[in-house]
Amino acid sequence: MNRLHFNIALRTFLKGKWYNLLNILGLALGLATFTFVSLYVAHETSYDQWNPNIDRVFLVERELPNGPSPYTPGNLAAAIKGTCPEVEETGRMNTALFQLPFFTRSGRFLIKKWVGADYSMARILGIQAVGFELKPGPDHAVPMVLLSRRTAGVLFPGDSSVSGKTVNIMSRSGMPMTIAGVAEDAPGNTNLQFDCIGFSQDLTQGKDQSYANQIYQTYLLVKPGTNMELLSRKIDRIYKEAALADTSLVARQALAMAGKPAIYLDPLKNLHLKPHYSSPVNDRIVKGLAILAIIILVVTGVNFTNLYVSQAAKRSKEVGIKKVSGMNKSQIIFQFLAEIFFQCMIALAASLAIVTAALPYFNRLLGVKLLLSGISMEITMQILAALITLTLLAGLYPALVMAGFRPAEVLRGNQSGKGSFSWSSGIIPVFQFTFAIGFVITLIIINQQIRYMKTENPGFEAGQVLYVDNMGIYNHPDQFEAVGSRIRAIPGVKNVTVASSVPGGILPPSYEYLVQSKAYTMQTIAVGYNYFETLNIGLKEGAVFSSTFHRDSASAVINQAAAKALGLASPVGTVIRGRAGSYTITGVVNDVKTAGFEAQVQPAIYLLHDPFGLPKTQIMIRAESSAMRPVLAALSRDWSSINKLDPDNFNYHFLDELYGKLFLRQEQLQSVLTCFSALAVFIASLGFFASAAQAIHLRMKEVAIRKVFGARSGQLMITLGKPFFYVMLTANALAWPAAFLAATQWLETFAYRIDLTFAPFLIATALSIVIVAVTVGLQMIRAVRFNPAMKLKV
Repeated sequence: MNRLHFNIALRTFLKGKWYNLLNILGLALGLATFTFVSLYVAHETSYDQWNPNIDRVFLVERELPNGPSPYTPGNLAAAIKGTCPEVEETGRMNTALFQLPFFTRSGRFLIKKWVGADYSMARILGIQAVGFELKPGPDHAVPMVLLSRRTAGVLFPGDSSVSGKTVNIMSRSGMPMTIAGVAEDAPGNTNLQFDCIGFSQDLTQGKDQSYANQIYQTYLLVKPGTNMELLSRKIDRIYKEAALADTSLVARQALAMAGKPAIYLDPLKNLHLKPHYSSPVNDRIVKGLAILAIIILVVTGVNFTNLYVSQAAKRSKEVGIKKVSGMNKSQIIFQFLAEIFFQCMIALAASLAIVTAALPYFNRLLGVKLLLSGISMEITMQILAALITLTLLAGLYPALVMAGFRPAEVLRGNQSGKGSFSWSSGIIPVFQFTFAIGFVITLIIINQQIRYMKTENPGFEAGQVLYVDNMGIYNHPDQFEAVGSRIRAIPGVKNVTVASSVPGGILPPSYEYLVQSKAYTMQTIAVGYNYFETLNIGLKEGAVFSSTFHRDSASAVINQAAAKALGLASPVGTVIRGRAGSYTITGVVNDVKTAGFEAQVQPAIYLLHDPFGLPKTQIMIRAESSAMRPVLAALSRDWSSINKLDPDNFNYHFLDELYGKLFLRQEQLQSVLTCFSALAVFIASLGFFASAAQAIHLRMKEVAIRKVFGARSGQLMITLGKPFFYVMLTANALAWPAAFLAATQWLETFAYRIDLTFAPFLIATALSIVIVAVTVGLQMIRAVRFNPAMKLKV
């Protein structure tokens, strides 16, 4: 492009600067969206990819009647290692179910995630210590405790080394523990997150080794080329034979009743996005965002092309004069490609500015820590490929069409030459509006589902309930009576109880029970008196635990899901046999959606005297709404005298905030889709604006003739607007079934969901009508008001 052509291109750009800047802004937003989502997808799919053994590491899971579980018995790892030569290494790990307070000279700190592991887990998961190798020491009975770098910096600020330092656990004068050192930060994202990790030669030493005690995560490092299907069947056989030989009658009966495989091997590379034992919602969100980002980029690119084409059509006389002056087709094509490339580069620079400014907001939105430095070579090549494609699409088509103009026709006033741009006023707007309407419909349905989850009764009342992460264990009701009485005496306290878990927290463990010689798996919650009253869990039949009823030690309460699973018309009075004794069902309560609305409520049993030793550590207090502040003040002031088993730790939370975290991922999806929908509507509006400008520009002579023959403004507007009305109807006809299928698939991830109605579809249609009326109507008003003589003069 020589200087003359550059000046012409610059003057042309400045002549329609607002139009061109709007076009560039649309492309910049599309590129920014693509960059954001590419960074997020790269982040979510990078977990443990740095581990050289990622394709050879598997988690052993159990298949239960009510779903898979990642927990297995402690001695399964040794059985696999001794029987399966194709397994190179085995290791076990478990995580504390509660927070541990650490006390140092700097103060008190809560360790939120404490992990215990075999030494072999260091090799399997790529864990390394700072300055030394993780391997069994001379004294295997004493675990080697490592802190994460972040935890070490918090516990011992300013210290260059933590090796040999001591912390007290539970209280200021509690059990001392020596820190061996610091664990290296993983070189990338990892599934294993911990504040503190303790290694030992045998994690299960001194613990219950029966197959009924399934509390460990068992990992395998297999040899290259292993047939995983055959290995899975072999481990399944090992597990069943050992479980059938176990002394636990329940374990034997449970396996004898099951005809399906009991073991599943889940690859490490799947554990973050789509673990077999959990919901695949993360994987669906990542895939959905990736698809939406590609769609946004395609629609943005098409829209950019359409807008440029509509402007290029107005330059037919320029092209005609250049051809008369001696320019050939290749020169004209190169000129248009150069112009569009410069505009794409401006859009790229603007998109990077948008990404830089909006990245902190995007990180808060999705709860991640993305950095611009995370733009990999792969993402860069994708963006450059998109720019080259856009340059060819937006520049080559109009260049080829306009390079074929006949100068005589163009200079005589036929601005369309022999080319035609009519396709862009039909197909492209339909394409753009279809996606925009689909986005809006889907967003409305997501909003309805989230509103439903927040307003629907989950089976209990979380409002005005606070819970205390207590380290004192009150497994016997008499142990908690004195604590409960002191708390109930505080003005404003309505009820108090203690339990092994709270709704919305870590899911309670599942154990097998026998009812009428059949085995059933049920979630087990150890509770204290007034548990159901504190959470306002409704009673359906029978009676709940009472301090005046002395047979409660041999009693059990089940939920409706358990009553249905047992197949009993009236379960009250039925005897149920557990691992350590028999219980009589005294009551049936409402189902509680402890895992939110995505998972079906599982059969659950509530025990006052739990033989499995589930620690009752969660103290729950219901207070009057007007008295919450003074209640908290009184608890904080008097906690050391109220809770003598754990006087140094008053660590409270609100139950409704904890339960609300179950909806976090869906709310994040809602926020992201809101941004996408707004962007899609904006792009569709730009597309309609360009199509209207182009189509009306090409029909101006027709409008002039109609006006000369007496056509009124209203008639002209109907004539001009009818094609766009048909485009809008076609887009809705295509968007409705596509959005219905997408929304249906998304809703199927919820066990409890709304019913689809026509309202979201009608709202989206009304919005599309408004957009068409605004974007097209203004241009039609201007078109019907012009002087026809300006178009009819030769």
